[in-house]
Amino acid sequence: MNLAALQFDEDKHEYRLDGRVVPGVTTILKPISEAEYRHVDAATLDVAAWRGRAVHKLIELDLRDDLDVDGLSDELLPFHTAWRNFRNLSGFKCLLSEARVYSERYGYAGTLDLFGRLDGEAALIDAKRTVAVPRSVGPQTAGYEQAVRESHPDAVAQCASGPGDGRINRYALHLRADGSWRLVPKTDPNDARVFLAALTLHNYLEKAA
Repeated sequence: MNLAALQFDEDKHEYRLDGRVVPGVTTILKPISEAEYRHVDAATLDVAAWRGRAVHKLIELDLRDDLDVDGLSDELLPFHTAWRNFRNLSGFKCLLSEARVYSERYGYAGTLDLFGRLDGEAALIDAKRTVAVPRSVGPQTAGYEQAVRESHPDAVAQCASGPGDGRINRYALHLRADGSWRLVPKTDPNDARVFLAALTLHNYLEKAA
């Protein structure tokens, strides 16, 4: 698979493969996330989205040893503390960070947060800095799992074990504003079904538009 042909327009939050628009994981799951946050006003959601992007960038730069910690705002420092504590205490070994993924089988793309080895097993981790871990992270990580298996098979083969293509454990990494963290396993076997159902609905609505 030629991932170099997969382009992402951050302003539009739009993926294109060979010039053709393909749906992204978060766009596919938008009806679910909108339902979860239907009682939150738009301005609050915009601020939360900005903070989320900032924390993801913080993690990406830290993994590249290119993070200016002294330049972080007071608002971001607790999340940096939580991330560093997780990284130091968990033993997580990162193979992929902010990695573009694409499922040729199902025709969607995405950008996963973290993939690597944790406790001797393959681990796909989505970092969250929300007050609570949203339910949508289960289907979200299931979507990323399918896509990373297809687009980064070598990385998966390095750490996935067990029958077939090997097991990948999925998690939400909850980074809190008080500097603490918790790792939340996502084990619902229905997560993949929910994601594919959301993808089917998205494609149906796109064709009807």
